Parts: sequence; C-alpha cells; structure tokens
Amino acid sequence: MKLIKLFIIFTFTFVAACSQFFPDKEKDYVNSKEIPPLQIPPGMQADKLAAESEAVVVPLTLGKSIEYIDQGENNTYLRINSPFAHVWRIVGKALTERAIEITDKNRSLATYYVQYDPEIQMVSDGGFWDEFVFFFGSDANQELPYQVFLTESELGTDIFVRDQLGNNLSQGDGIKLLNLLFATIKDDFDN
Repeated sequence: MKLIKLFIIFTFTFVAACSQFFPDKEKDYVNSKEIPPLQIPPGMQADKLAAESEAVVVPLTLGKSIEYIDQGENNTYLRINSPFAHVWRIVGKALTERAIEITDKNRSLATYYVQYDPEIQMVSDGGFWDEFVFFFGSDANQELPYQVFLTESELGTDIFVRDQLGNNLSQGDGIKLLNLLFATIKDDFDN
C-alpha cells in the first residue's frame, strides 16, 4: 500500500515538473515586439566586414505606419508601407494575437484562410453547470470562412479581406475583420 502511495506521489511530482522542462513558447511569440540583434562571435567579425565590402547592400525600409483606405464598393483595404515579407509576418501575428483561427495559409498566393465570428461571445468558466452547457449545449461560435489577402504595390503592401469565393468585402462582417486587424496592428505599432 505504501509502495502505491509513493508511486502516485512520484508520478504527480514528475508530471508537475514536466512544465519546467517544456515551457510554452506560443506566449513568447505573441507578446514579442522585435527580434534581438544577432550576436556575432569576435573571431567572425573580420569575415563579416570582408563579406560586406564585396556585397552590394540594398537598404530596406520597414515602416511602422498603417493606413485604412476606403475607396468605395469592394475596395476597402489596409496599407502598410513595408515589403511583403514583413507584412506577412505582421498579419500572421495580429491574427494569432486576436485568437482568430488560421485554417490554412499559402504564402505563394499571399493568402491566409481564417475562420472568424464577428459576434463571438466570451465563454464563462464558473462551475459545473457551465462545463455541462459547454459540452452538451449548442455551439456558441458561428465562425465563417474568410480570406486575408495581401498584395504588394509601389506604396507598400495592401491587405484585403475576401469571402470564401475570393470576392473583396467592403461591408458587413468582412469589414469587422478588417477593422479588427487594423486596430491590432496599429496597437502593435504604437507599442
């Protein structure tokens, strides 16, 4: 009997200690603002300077300004004055930060496929009855498929919200998703 008790205590202790060895990195990614600079060992400094003198360095501007552009019917979008690669990361981070489910993403088509519910309700986690309703009640989320489409222009990268057929949306629930992205990215740039 004592052996079983010791085994159970050891098992619980070991399982509780597992979180120390495998921390959750998702929160670090969502809350990160900038990538720290790369630390180069002192012995490689000379190699780096020689490589920089030979290569042509093209300056790349990573702007932190976002514009909300409404040009009428089916032409409402966001513009960030940065190259596509940087904006792709910013949009993915904004979607993750707002807990919008990304069902698929295709960088070659410049499209995030997402599930979004504009009327989402917060689920309370108060007690047994809430758990019972959660498991056996109807689904509170009525998520619809949308596409977040990016296109590069001479002024930066434009972000559109489209329906599942690929039509640009400038009203209704699609505009709510675009407004949510605008607010999230603007908050990220301001901080």
